Amino acid sequence: MQNPQADASALPPPLLTAFDGDHLEEHAHEAIRVSTVSADGWPHGAQLSVGEVLALDAQTVLVAMWPNSNTAQNMRRDGRLTLSLVHDGALLEIRAHAALVAEQQTALALSVFRLRVEQVDIHRAKYAEVLSGVTFRLYDLDSVIARWREQIAMLRMHG
Repeated sequence: MQNPQADASALPPPLLTAFDGDHLEEHAHEAIRVSTVSADGWPHGAQLSVGEVLALDAQTVLVAMWPNSNTAQNMRRDGRLTLSLVHDGALLEIRAHAALVAEQQTALALSVFRLRVEQVDIHRAKYAEVLSGVTFRLYDLDSVIARWREQIAMLRMHG
């Protein structure tokens, strides 16, 4: 079941906080599913972390991406994507268009894409709440958070 929100083309305010780059530890184990359109027209899935995402405002998000990944190639070619995550007991699907902003950023030579939020769908059931989405365990939390801080600082430079 879908529950429309006040502005279906904007991120909810709590997500702006989650993706502001200042709450990495709080969301360190949560994955954000990104689905792009592959060259053969099929959906292609990958995961992002909060260390690769920076919300500039309710309609604009920057993401850091491995430049040679299928996801980055799909974003360069087609630009359409959906971000999926669990928020406030519901599944959120954020449709966006991506545009390449920069390449060869940080020591990891990441690509930066600017996402323009087109639509936010909130899927909520009356009889249940979604408790979690894809999660992961970081092997070395401190080094990953340090790398994420560097990536967020780089994304801020492109905002």
